[in-house]
Amino acid sequence: MTTNAQRLQGKTAVITGGSTGIGFATAEVFLAHGAKVIITGQNPERLNSAVEKLKAKFKDGEIHGVKADVQSIEQLTALADATKKHFNGRLDILFVNSGVLGAFAPFEDITEEVFDYTLRVNFKGAFFTVQKLAPLLGEGSSVIFDLSTIQGKPMPFAPVYAASKAAGRSLVRSLAVHFAPKGIRVNSISPGRVPTDGLAPEKINVDEAVIKGFLETATASLPLKRPGRPEEIANATLFLASDDSSYVTGADLVADGGMSA
Repeated sequence: MTTNAQRLQGKTAVITGGSTGIGFATAEVFLAHGAKVIITGQNPERLNSAVEKLKAKFKDGEIHGVKADVQSIEQLTALADATKKHFNGRLDILFVNSGVLGAFAPFEDITEEVFDYTLRVNFKGAFFTVQKLAPLLGEGSSVIFDLSTIQGKPMPFAPVYAASKAAGRSLVRSLAVHFAPKGIRVNSISPGRVPTDGLAPEKINVDEAVIKGFLETATASLPLKRPGRPEEIANATLFLASDDSSYVTGADLVADGGMSA
């Protein structure tokens, strides 16, 4: 096993949705372990702010921000071009992290707009992110999907979100087999309850009190009796990104505080 300081030394990484939450925390961990990193985001101001924070913390690190919306094939193609330019045509780690909850509502209240948006970001966006960046991946590269423990459990108030993550898990298995002959590994990380900006009331059209009540109830049922932190998911993702997981592909690493147990 490599030492902590060398786990990603000299490797290149792209993290979609890296300006906040788990994506940003993962960028911090990857940079701390020697990787060169590109983060993406839709909001230019938030993206630039995230890049500046990372540059201030990792003065000797290499960090780039690329504005990209995973709903846009054109922007994903541009991301691939920018990655090729920044990293001289070689990508070692792709963290497919962009995602949305879409809506926190019962089945009867889900609209076609919410349905399409959720699948477009969480599944279609993930699919084409890998497709457009795959030509830059070589032997020993690692692709990691950010899924959710919800993909294997009932979720009455987020049925489309749960279905989109289950589709992602199926895609991970298919891509693991597809890319195996090239020596490219494909795995997923499934976080449990990890409060991030994605649960902001304005993003899912739910009162803050409802979100707070949901998180408190969910946390009370966990063996560890607390929500996860973005950096804890980032540290688990580090294992899948590094050569320490060189014989792991098609797997789902669950980091949920014991919820699945």
